[in-house]
Amino acid sequence: MRISFFILDITTGGGIERATAILSNVFAQKGHAVTIISAFRQNATPIFDLNKNISIVYFLNESYTHKRPIIYILIQYIKVIRALKSYYKKHPQDIIIGQAFLACFFLWITGNNHNAYIGEHYKYDVYKKFIRIFRNYIYRTFRGIVALTSNDAERYHSHGLKATVIPNIAAFSTEHSCNHNVKRMISVGHLHPSKGYDLLLPALKPVFKKHPDWHIDIYGEGDDRQMLEKLRNDLGLNGHVNFPGFAYNIQKEYCNSAFYVMSSRYEGLPMVLLEAMSCGLPIVSFNCKEGPSTLLRNDAGYLVPPENIPAMSTAICQMIENEQLRKSYAKKALEVIKDYSPETIYKKWINLFESNDN
Repeated sequence: MRISFFILDITTGGGIERATAILSNVFAQKGHAVTIISAFRQNATPIFDLNKNISIVYFLNESYTHKRPIIYILIQYIKVIRALKSYYKKHPQDIIIGQAFLACFFLWITGNNHNAYIGEHYKYDVYKKFIRIFRNYIYRTFRGIVALTSNDAERYHSHGLKATVIPNIAAFSTEHSCNHNVKRMISVGHLHPSKGYDLLLPALKPVFKKHPDWHIDIYGEGDDRQMLEKLRNDLGLNGHVNFPGFAYNIQKEYCNSAFYVMSSRYEGLPMVLLEAMSCGLPIVSFNCKEGPSTLLRNDAGYLVPPENIPAMSTAICQMIENEQLRKSYAKKALEVIKDYSPETIYKKWINLFESNDN
């Protein structure tokens, strides 16, 4: 089977890129002919490892950003649309998977939507109402929507759209487990308002006052780095909060941490939680109703009321002070993660393809 992924930029280090790389590798390992079409190219090569049999095609050797002048963005879009239309005309595919809304917009406007599935990685209402109406209009013309959670799938169903729930893959082996005795927390994510690090830093001030021998490493890059570093310094957390940047071996960092902290305002089904749980890492997280609430249900992690800074402080202190609690959450996490194995998720995708062929 010829399977093509269309993504904005496979060379960047976000969750969509990570999920695309993992799923592409699984399809390639199963013998499918896999191609990743990347509209843009910020870096020379993809950050995440890809199977040697996967082909990668780049349209523009430049990065994508919505912060440039509108005329520049429009010129970029026109170039991508022309290249995309030409590519699929010369290289027909059995299956196309568009990764998120903008990529699917390009597929729609070039007439490649009827042979494509939508890989939707964001919660249903991440966009404002007008954009959601336009998105849903476009999405009706695709073969189907693949949502990460039942919550999001139901929202699409309520608007008359066809959606199937297929979560992301937990790619890390569960053979390794975290060090419950190290006095280190970890968080991983784009330094962006959606990840709520501006909420986490104030929550950490009373934690480190009570437990000055602990620290947290927050891995990732983004436009908010300067603001977050200033906030950290203003709160007097210089010796306790580190921003090491992007980690090329994040599994090693997970396994050298006592527990994971998620402060997101909203999520889809976060790859970082799947990865952390695969390493037997206990989780404390704001209770975003999509991702964390799905993965951490039934006492598989410590859920904190959304954006409640004092409650987050209390939860982190409890995790620090109770090793047995951390071990209990870690054990439950390893049970939950079995439902997200590569083989399980691969079968769900194949069942979806086969059901639409009948």
